[in-house]
Amino acid sequence: MNFIQKEDLNGIRWSWNIFPNSTQEESRLVIPLGCLYSPKKEIPTCPELPYPPINCRSCGCILNPYCSIDFNGKTWSCPFCYQRNQFPQSYYGISEQSLPAELIEKFTTVEYLLPPPQQQQQNRIPNVPVFLFLLDLHCPQEELDAMKDAIVESFAFLPPQSKICLVTLGTALQIYDLSFTSCPKSFILRGTREYTFDKIQDLLQLRTNILDQQKGDTPTGIHKFFRPISECEFLVSEILEDIKKDPWGNKKGIRPQRCVGTGLQLAIMLMARYFGILKLNLGKIEKEEDLLKIKSIGGIGGRIITFLSGPCTKGKGQIVDREFDNPIRSHHDLLKGSAKYTKESFSFYDNLGKIANQIGISIDLFGCSFDQIGCYEMRTLISKTGGELLITDKFNSDIFKNSFLHLFKNKKQSQQQQQQEQEEEIVLETGFNGLLEVNTTAELQILGVVGNCEKFSKTGKAKINEKFSVGIGKTNRWKMNTLDPQKNYAFYFSVINDQKNPIQPKKIGLVQFKTISYDSNGKIRIRVTTSGHLFGDFASNAGMLKQSFDQETAAVLVSRLAVERTKTEKTGSVLRWLDKSLIQVCKKFANFDKTGISSFQLSPYFSYYPQFMYHLRRSHFLNIFGDSPDETTYFSHSLYKENVSNSILMFQPILQSFSMNGPPSPVLLDMGSIKKDNILLLDTFFLVLIHHGKQIKNWIKQGYHEMEEYKDFATFLELPKQEAQVIMSDRFPYPRFIECDQGSSPARFLLSRLNPSSSNNQYSEENQNSSLTDDVSFQVFMNHLKKVVCNQN
Repeated sequence: MNFIQKEDLNGIRWSWNIFPNSTQEESRLVIPLGCLYSPKKEIPTCPELPYPPINCRSCGCILNPYCSIDFNGKTWSCPFCYQRNQFPQSYYGISEQSLPAELIEKFTTVEYLLPPPQQQQQNRIPNVPVFLFLLDLHCPQEELDAMKDAIVESFAFLPPQSKICLVTLGTALQIYDLSFTSCPKSFILRGTREYTFDKIQDLLQLRTNILDQQKGDTPTGIHKFFRPISECEFLVSEILEDIKKDPWGNKKGIRPQRCVGTGLQLAIMLMARYFGILKLNLGKIEKEEDLLKIKSIGGIGGRIITFLSGPCTKGKGQIVDREFDNPIRSHHDLLKGSAKYTKESFSFYDNLGKIANQIGISIDLFGCSFDQIGCYEMRTLISKTGGELLITDKFNSDIFKNSFLHLFKNKKQSQQQQQQEQEEEIVLETGFNGLLEVNTTAELQILGVVGNCEKFSKTGKAKINEKFSVGIGKTNRWKMNTLDPQKNYAFYFSVINDQKNPIQPKKIGLVQFKTISYDSNGKIRIRVTTSGHLFGDFASNAGMLKQSFDQETAAVLVSRLAVERTKTEKTGSVLRWLDKSLIQVCKKFANFDKTGISSFQLSPYFSYYPQFMYHLRRSHFLNIFGDSPDETTYFSHSLYKENVSNSILMFQPILQSFSMNGPPSPVLLDMGSIKKDNILLLDTFFLVLIHHGKQIKNWIKQGYHEMEEYKDFATFLELPKQEAQVIMSDRFPYPRFIECDQGSSPARFLLSRLNPSSSNNQYSEENQNSSLTDDVSFQVFMNHLKKVVCNQN
């Protein structure tokens, strides 16, 4: 089976492409039954339909190619609940030779594009996205200038009708009135004070009726802070040019007073008021009913884009004391329970995340600092709203600028329509205020999802497991306030039929994904993907089972489960669970006898799986030694949103070798791949590294690449750089780039990811590298695995 081709057609990959026919058979598989789904993946063959979908009147599932059609009676039977439904009058002309796109067999994924809802037009809230920029003023002036330049540059990528708001944080909070063009006008609030929603409305004069705010020449109420980019671009550029570093943050020996929690709280209150919310309680939300009281009267959602250069040191959400004598918490402090502010601040930011998710806005965080900024405590604030997270060293770096501008990538650019001379409407790739619903046939249950989203109320006839859940479970609907083509979600399922009543072979199990989101032009986009797979009797046909296994998808599903378990269990316990499951997989699917490990042979359909698990154990996700809590949060956040190939890349990088004796070729991720006369290109997703062998380094040092008679050598040196540029050009977040020589200090980034096949006692003059590590090599790992599997049997 070509799993990649199937992913290109539907944006979905399953761990098992034939479903087990009973609960007992599923438990024997060890590896979970699940899939990885990208609801906004670009599918060139996906039809775009300009009319609303047809829903089953019983279960709500949407018309799809698996439905049974009665062409004479003009009815269709739902394959999920077997309810018979009448076609609307517009479908009366269909026949076997003339089918609508949603019934054609090859179109298991279709999109419905609908005009903006009338209710929002009546309420006069424009169907445009809203962007609130929250700037930290406690960073060096040159970095602040780079941050401001990136914001101004982003205006060229925004739709002209989109609204923006500008807020700065430091010792105080400053909210800019973008309707007052005579001179910069702003409201200043104390960063250490707590403000209620009613108090903010009074201080900022937001009590104006929502229906009258935009009447007249001068906007009033909340709309003086939110203005279309086409009207205020010049004013905002002038304001940004005048913004300077916070003058109150220059005292030596103490951290600057940075009111991050209060600033985020204020930003969410401004967004809530813009979307017509008149009452908002920012206290701790204990029940789902409290969230349901937060209702906006329209709008398509937006983003709060936060720029931080350090942790919160004052007020709500405080991460660390101002004195440098008190360092910011580490993994060791979290393990001992001695992190002073972590529990309280996590609860505060988690509560803000629930409110922001309900309003329909995402929180993006760009942290640029050599120290931690507190994203460990803010992790659910970002993930629950579907926001983006980036941590790097400086704002004046390519990593920040390219990653930030990627947020505003538009469809016109992705389709290369910018070369056309006529002016076209700018539509962002990002979808806003997304809602994803999953429905299954009666034989399957939904366990949950692991990804950057939040639980939403379930539908009436959802088939979910109420007793056991994985990740975010006990529902069949999830909310993610921003969706882009890269975002991916891991769904886990279970079979509910008992072995005494197994599902008959050749019966098809169906899972339907329905994703509703808003385009930046206000139109509603509904993507429907219906995935069908046969149930199989694995006891009588083991070969069919093995061929249906997608080991890459399985490795990613297991890796997400492992990272999810680290939130409630110690890393050692998670590693033991991972080892135990790998042993069980090998016992079930490997061939061996009593003669010992020499007889051990794993099916080719499973041959890479132990290798994936070996590298997962050594990765940043489970081996946190040397990483800060913020870095661990950043890595896991990225794993939760990337597709199969990128996720695999995170724990098992790709290594290419460039040699003058032949074309570039992939090589083993092993110490033996380092040669004195080759160049290695390492791609770890977060890092792209070019490594020159000792001989290549000497030739460069002697200047051969600059001599006319050695043009070929100069061309050879450019090949890995060109390949690296191709890799980095469209990746988010933009990876770090390193170019180093054999034996240099930066070469440690390469050595740390290679299999230590040559130990310190086996020094090789060929590669002149010694592996100073406590990790065992892959060969030792596999030998021990084989020994345990054979002995246990």
